[in-house]
Amino acid sequence: MRFMKEDEASKTMCLIESGTETKGISKRALKNWAVNAFRERRALALSLNDTKTAVNKLHQMLNVLVAIIILVIWLLILIVATMHFLVFLSSQILLVVFVFGNSAKTTYEAIIFLFVMHPFDVGDRVEVDGVQMVV
Repeated sequence: MRFMKEDEASKTMCLIESGTETKGISKRALKNWAVNAFRERRALALSLNDTKTAVNKLHQMLNVLVAIIILVIWLLILIVATMHFLVFLSSQILLVVFVFGNSAKTTYEAIIFLFVMHPFDVGDRVEVDGVQMVV
């Protein structure tokens, strides 16, 4: 009570397994709570790192795509690219689509799965209707 308000202290006591308002906290219960908090924090850090890595790779792929589009528009504005050059370029793009089409499809499906269908991993904390749960 020296360091917290009464309602904060009671909420904290409820988080620890053997803590109640009248009874103290045992050393074993505090140790178990600290170890579990450390494990959850580490799992959260690893999960955030994985998500950040995936977002960075997606950002790199989009940067390459935007750079190609800007290059084509720049060539059209400077009248360097004629219609014959654009036909040649589109035929090469069609060739690349045939070669790497399945890889692009798989990449797109992986992005959809990672960010839309499977945004949570096992062990993540979620809050549904005000109730905190663990996946």
